[in-house]
Amino acid sequence: MAFLAIILLVAAILLVYRYRERIAAWKGEETLRFIIAAVLIINEGFYYWRVMYVGSGGSSTPKQLITKLPLQVCEWSAYLAAFMLMKKSRHIFDICYYICLTLGVIPFFTPAVIEYTGPTYARYYQFWFEHTLPVFAVFYMMFVHGFKANYRKVYKPFALLAVLATLAIIANLNIEGANFMYLAATTDGDSIANILPQNIWIRLVLYLGILIVLFALVSLPHIIPELSAWRKKKAALAAESADEPQAETAETSEIALAAAEDTEDTEKKNE
Repeated sequence: MAFLAIILLVAAILLVYRYRERIAAWKGEETLRFIIAAVLIINEGFYYWRVMYVGSGGSSTPKQLITKLPLQVCEWSAYLAAFMLMKKSRHIFDICYYICLTLGVIPFFTPAVIEYTGPTYARYYQFWFEHTLPVFAVFYMMFVHGFKANYRKVYKPFALLAVLATLAIIANLNIEGANFMYLAATTDGDSIANILPQNIWIRLVLYLGILIVLFALVSLPHIIPELSAWRKKKAALAAESADEPQAETAETSEIALAAAEDTEDTEKKNE
């Protein structure tokens, strides 16, 4: 079932790319964006409704509720993606592009939720909607509306994650059993985060290094064409500079030849 969710996401992205022009010209395009945004928001609301009234792990005690504060990256990715869709915000797109296509994709490879839930649990579907729709939203805005991430503004997702990490560390150190942003300890089930050291500060440094690498990778599709265009421009300027001395030499030779011919004519007249 996990592979099915990923296959459906890829298929949806390919369909949007195939019919991007039709979707952009469709009268109901704005309505479609608002529907996707509404699903994102309702899906996140359902998560907290389930924790408050159904419980997590058998009951909804105050201890459990305080460890479910909205301090996870996936939650903010969903809210930001919804806002981006509704407002067609290029500023929010810069943030969503980097966060959704890096940290938002990692849970696809080791979705811990499938270790303790399955297709018979509502949490299972809520998890996949929460992680696939923001990624889909990013590609939708790229293909349908021509949005492009500005790698020079990569500081914006870094700033958001810095704020979330600061709040998460404070909460993890003061709330028993809290593990916001998976900085405090391992998580239930198989997860990439479980291979990291348990120390919160070491984890933070390692997360930062991983984040820099991931952000650099998703920046390449934008940096490489720009570098290629810069190299072509530089080569063209170099070629022009090389041609200028030759043109000046040819012009000087023509002037010298003309002067010599004038001198010769003058000498013949004097004779």
